[in-house]
Amino acid sequence: MRRRVTTVCLYSTSILGLFIYLPAVGQEQGNAGNTSSPSVSTISGFDEIIVTAQKRSERLSDVPMSITAVGGDQLLQRGITSTEALTKLVPGFTFQVSDYGTPIYSIRGIGFLDLALGAVPAVTAYVDEVPLPFSIMTRGVTMDLERVEILKGPQGTLFGQNSTGGAINYLAAKPTEDLSAGVSLTIGRFETIEGEAFISGPIAPGLTARLSTRHEYADGWQRSMSRPDDRLGDRKFNSARLLLDWQPSDQLKFSLNANGWNDRSETPAVQFRSFLPKTPANPANQFVYDALSVYDKVPDNNRDADWDAGKDYDGENKFRHISLRGDWSVADDITITSITAFSRFTIDRRADKDGTDFQNIDIITDGLLKSFFQELRVAGSSDQFNWMLGASYQDDTANQSDLDLFFADNTNIGPLYYSAARFISNQRAKTKSIFGGIDYQITDTLKAQLSGRYSHQKRHFTGCSADSGTGDFAEAFNLLASMLGGPANAVPGGCITMDPVTFASTTFVDNLNQGNYSWRFGLDWKFAPDQMLYGNISKGYKFGGYSIPAAALTTQLTPATQESVVGYEAGFKLSFDERRVQFNGAAFYYDYKDKQIIGTVLNPILGGITQLINVPKSRIAGAELELLLMPIDGLRLSNSMTYVASKVKANPLPPGESRDPLGNLVDFRGNQFPNTPKWQFVSDAEYAQPLTDSLNGFVGATYSYRSKSNAALGDNPMFTIDSYGLLDLRAGIEDSDGTWRVQVWGRNVTNKYYWTNVGKIVSTVTRLSGNPATYGITFSYRY
Repeated sequence: MRRRVTTVCLYSTSILGLFIYLPAVGQEQGNAGNTSSPSVSTISGFDEIIVTAQKRSERLSDVPMSITAVGGDQLLQRGITSTEALTKLVPGFTFQVSDYGTPIYSIRGIGFLDLALGAVPAVTAYVDEVPLPFSIMTRGVTMDLERVEILKGPQGTLFGQNSTGGAINYLAAKPTEDLSAGVSLTIGRFETIEGEAFISGPIAPGLTARLSTRHEYADGWQRSMSRPDDRLGDRKFNSARLLLDWQPSDQLKFSLNANGWNDRSETPAVQFRSFLPKTPANPANQFVYDALSVYDKVPDNNRDADWDAGKDYDGENKFRHISLRGDWSVADDITITSITAFSRFTIDRRADKDGTDFQNIDIITDGLLKSFFQELRVAGSSDQFNWMLGASYQDDTANQSDLDLFFADNTNIGPLYYSAARFISNQRAKTKSIFGGIDYQITDTLKAQLSGRYSHQKRHFTGCSADSGTGDFAEAFNLLASMLGGPANAVPGGCITMDPVTFASTTFVDNLNQGNYSWRFGLDWKFAPDQMLYGNISKGYKFGGYSIPAAALTTQLTPATQESVVGYEAGFKLSFDERRVQFNGAAFYYDYKDKQIIGTVLNPILGGITQLINVPKSRIAGAELELLLMPIDGLRLSNSMTYVASKVKANPLPPGESRDPLGNLVDFRGNQFPNTPKWQFVSDAEYAQPLTDSLNGFVGATYSYRSKSNAALGDNPMFTIDSYGLLDLRAGIEDSDGTWRVQVWGRNVTNKYYWTNVGKIVSTVTRLSGNPATYGITFSYRY
């Protein structure tokens, strides 16, 4: 109840302020006819942000789509140092970690929950228009940013494949013509130390550079239930970026971006909630029942969890990226752009996924992700037209090998028990695209936009479930093959996945060829310089792919086919009184076909296990509002809200085969999408005032709220993610020219207990809890 009252109070304050303030706005409308708009506002209202959402520089208020754009300084002031933390800025954006540790980003209910490291996202992140095709690559992108742009709705026409939900475009802070430098240092709870620094300036005529680095360290914040002095959750992260801008002439410019990061942080543990075996007790698995049936669930707090004693959960994850962009102005109004990029990510980590000190399931992941990207485009403009035509090529590799170490209830065949298995997924996808777009100024106030992209992808897969090398898994499946009349051909270290007809152990090899055409049509009417109505119809696709389930039969490795979304959106952007009041909103409806999702199928050998499936028909309807107010000098109020109603309209599997994660037969029709709360709110308030001629003081607060959702299809209450609201506070001083700043802060200051996922991998149901209350101080200096 307190959470709802807090939200209502924050929004009531802003709405009341709007009605008090509007009469004054009406009296000062004489200035509204001024059409000049600097890139950074010098007027007393909110700053005007220039974005590149359509791959050209435009005012945010001129772009006819729903976008949240936040500057780099604002991100740091609110403590946003990771993509998942954008949930505190962007209603409609949600974050979830899959049962196997893959980050999942969703916008307006559109995301892709999978287990594989190389899961193809529905919301793709970009750095300076270069795609990071795998979500796990985004760990270090928030360092030294100019801004971040979150584009909502299908974005496949200009930003490329796999953006049915939207796109996140990070813009790195660029090299400067003059020498500048900056440093920030944060000290906080759990022995947290975070440091970030940059230096930027000219190094030769026409050549400028910017070097940035970031270091993060923190002690473990999780407490072991069985060993009170044991801690988990150390953070050890280092990143660096070098940018070089070379302009040999007024018509030609090259930009080089070389960056990378190392992450040796510990993998957090999950919280044990209950023991739910997949198979009945028998002499081979009775010891699992004895260990877990008496295990107490973790108390309702963020810090308590459990994991196996004496194991090393430090990760060894590395990312390297290099890109080169060239812009050639062949005429005053025509530019040719080339972008070439290569990314490489490797992972070696261990995770405890049962939440107990009994080794029900530990997963050691070894993987390699690679991506090569090339785009060539030409763009031009005239008095009435903006146009673009281009092509791109992308070559992605995703290799993963999971070694599962377990004492599970479902890992025996007759008297033969096996305690380890390896799961292998190797994918390579080659994608070719051509795209184009045109804006036409029909009248002085009415404009039309049309864009499209044709893409074709060839994806190759090899994979299987395999023996770990000890031979016990192979021996057990050879016994099963003999019982079924098949050949006992499994060998130590080899594949054991069976052909469903011959029951021979084999490697599954498959190819998936797909093509699609994404398009977008829109109209916008600017009936005043800072006031717009717009409408868009768009269609986007996400290519299909393969997962990495525990596959006893090759049928479990068949791919999900590509999904499509037709989106309808109508919105407005209104600004009054020199941008002291801004009111934006949109309503949207998505017709969703063949949504890709992880489902559960009943296997006669292993019980309920995961498999990638398609939901034939579903839909999303919703709306969002954003209100920015500056009722008095120094006071800024920002409020935004999103309502998302998602619904499954057809079962993904034939009658009698659709099951929830516990293996129960269910009817999914009418279910909401996983991790899709109906309501999300974000409110931020900051008040700043001069303390002396050279010193300013400020206080601020951010409150974010999301309603309850479900972690998986089926509406099983055991997988409910309860609603929660998080309150962050900040206060500090800074000098009037912005050279230095000192800020004290607290995050989740009420120490709210919340969790972001509920999972069941083998025998236990677990939660992944959020962070407890943290606090600290940040000092920043800029020259």
